[in-house]
Amino acid sequence: MLNLTEQDLENCVFARDFGAVPDVPFDQAEALRQAITFAATHCKSRVLLERGKYYLYSFVTDEDAERQDWARRHLWLHDIHGLTLEGAVDEEGNPASLLVGCHKGENEAYLPAILWAERCEDLQLRNLKFSREPAYSSAGIIVDKGDDFLIVEVFESNPYIDGMACFCANRFDLQAGALVGESVTYGQGAGVNWRCIEGGEGRRLRLDSAEVAEKVTVGEGLSWHFGANTEFQLQFKECSRLWLNNLHTVSSNGFAMQTESCNGVKANRVRFQPEGQLLFTAPRDAWKIYKCEGDFEIEHMYVEGVRMDGQNMHSTFLLVDKVIDRYHLRLWAKWSYAPLRTGSRLTFYNGDDQMENGIRSWQPDGSGNGGYYYLIECEQPVDLPLNLNAHAVPSCWELNAYTIKHSVFRNIAGSGHIVKHSHVTIEDVSYQNLMNVGILIGAEWTDFYEGGHPNGVTIRRCSFDNCGFTPRCGVTGGIGIRSEGLEGFYNKNIVIEECTFRHVPIGVDVHHAEGVRLVCNRFHNVGQPFRIDPSTSRMIIIEERK
Repeated sequence: MLNLTEQDLENCVFARDFGAVPDVPFDQAEALRQAITFAATHCKSRVLLERGKYYLYSFVTDEDAERQDWARRHLWLHDIHGLTLEGAVDEEGNPASLLVGCHKGENEAYLPAILWAERCEDLQLRNLKFSREPAYSSAGIIVDKGDDFLIVEVFESNPYIDGMACFCANRFDLQAGALVGESVTYGQGAGVNWRCIEGGEGRRLRLDSAEVAEKVTVGEGLSWHFGANTEFQLQFKECSRLWLNNLHTVSSNGFAMQTESCNGVKANRVRFQPEGQLLFTAPRDAWKIYKCEGDFEIEHMYVEGVRMDGQNMHSTFLLVDKVIDRYHLRLWAKWSYAPLRTGSRLTFYNGDDQMENGIRSWQPDGSGNGGYYYLIECEQPVDLPLNLNAHAVPSCWELNAYTIKHSVFRNIAGSGHIVKHSHVTIEDVSYQNLMNVGILIGAEWTDFYEGGHPNGVTIRRCSFDNCGFTPRCGVTGGIGIRSEGLEGFYNKNIVIEECTFRHVPIGVDVHHAEGVRLVCNRFHNVGQPFRIDPSTSRMIIIEERK
């Protein structure tokens, strides 16, 4: 129970007063939307939910959405400032108000976001859980296989559906509770679906796939998903000073959470973790940080069971499409549109040459080639010789600083951290059972054009256990530094200090780097402590423990 003062009560809206009742298996989304709207229009600062499940069926549609696949939202907050959406907690202080996005269990169906917030300032979320019903993944134990089939006994309470797809499937050592080996299927699925068969406890599925059968072993656990679409269960877009406290995502379609073009986030006790006998939380990233700015401060985050990455932070490079004159350029960025900002810094890269400039003015100039064009007026003349790989990074798409402490990344069919920003501090973080490197530092140019170029990264007192057994972007092991598709010393001023590496093929894998200090790190059962490419790296200092 909340102890509310009389002043608190004046600023609170109780969701129950609008008909939102937990643990009733009918739609509660409309009542929750009414409560949020009332709070916003009557200057109330808190919307309070009770303990229990809120089933969400209905949704609203943004007719102006960039993609109609992403236009439906169970809860849609836009242009609301200073609001706190708050749930209850259980006896241990864990979130006990569960928002459940209900769906029909169809393969590859785009689902409404559970919560979509945009252009909100000082928004706070507290004590909330998020899930899908049915859960978006299932899991079981492999009880039989042949050359071209396998049979799974589905764990109790997990989805058991004839015709369910097999996207982003992964193997598990059930005794150790550990992810094993490379993913069995990826975003293209298995090409065939599961079929219900008789036998066992009456929860058996058969998959007729030689490709999958050859990758698995009887007795292993197997997890899989309905789909792997690019969509977002929680989306925060163009929000400033966002606070996330005591949140737990149990099961998600697509990306569990994305902050896009946001300015400043504080997060504490944000958890992505399956419950019951589920083995996976999401078929895509847990939390993607995309084209954001300001300071991001994260503590006590826990990520388990996602494909691809735990925390993926990046922007998109601006490629030079046309030089109009010395001050005016037409630039292009792949994927989605994001606004620029007059007065932002603009850093140009051309091989090892780098030039600082600024945006005097800008305007969008349409779309094409899978991205968006921008007309830019620079503050200073652009005298840098330009080639096909010339590109720019705007400061309004880059974090000012990122800090994470006391967190865990476990059983991830990808990397724990993808670091493409500068001024990053990672302290006292554990990485365990990760298919790719625990931390991957560096841009990804080929096909994706994801940046920027990290400068000033500190990794201190972190542990890496059973990571990087599958190479990615040319690196493997605990920590990998490499700019995929670019040649040059792009990753600068990196400190890796007092970290522990166990059961990894390589401790630290270094390419395309300048100014890396490796200080007092420990290695146990490691194939190779360091791999440093002398042709693409310089000023690498190794300081051993005395």
